[in-house]
Amino acid sequence: MPRRRRVLVASAVVAMVAAPVAAGPDAKAIYAKSCAPCHGKDGAPSAVFAKQGVRSFKDAAWQKSVTDAQLESSILEGKKGTMMASFKDAFSAEEIKALVEYVRTLAPEK
Repeated sequence: MPRRRRVLVASAVVAMVAAPVAAGPDAKAIYAKSCAPCHGKDGAPSAVFAKQGVRSFKDAAWQKSVTDAQLESSILEGKKGTMMASFKDAFSAEEIKALVEYVRTLAPEK
């Protein structure tokens, strides 16, 4: 590779490494504000909400039974006949994906 090209490639690599990485959405903060009031700050709803059918994210069997796509759909569309409202106008696609990842962290450890 010619020297000039090597210098350009090396400069581009340095620029990419040195450039600040844009932070993704703060899923924990979004969860705390929008999800925790019903699902609980640690993923387990209060007894009052649990009696009303609010899902516990601490339920290992449920965590295994639901796909990420199903979680995204629930956040986007809500769930008819339940307290789960639609958040399609509240969150971006990136925020919803981050929330799904965060909900997965609330599963009990194996």
